[in-house]
Amino acid sequence: MSKYQRTKGHNWEREVARRLREVMPGCEAKRGLQTQGGAEDVPDVQAGPLHIECKVGARPPVRRALNTAVSTCPKGRIPLAVIKEDRKQPYVVMMLDDFEDFLKEWWERAN
Repeated sequence: MSKYQRTKGHNWEREVARRLREVMPGCEAKRGLQTQGGAEDVPDVQAGPLHIECKVGARPPVRRALNTAVSTCPKGRIPLAVIKEDRKQPYVVMMLDDFEDFLKEWWERAN
């Protein structure tokens, strides 16, 4: 991976953390401390219960990002991936079971 690609990825991680802090005031959303070799169990971004892998580029590896988030996520946290394809809107990917749990909890609080 080139220095440009690493910088682009780090910048995307910073932006994701910043955006999460804006929508969740008081939440300590921050980048994980990884090494170039890849530290185990450290997400790209952690915020509240979220264990986040971030990918950016022309064709980011969506499934690999989600698999990494799931395989490294500690019990009790929610694994997801935040993906940004070049010149397109970012999106979030998560396992359907986790999404259903999230919706159920939200629905119970809202009603």
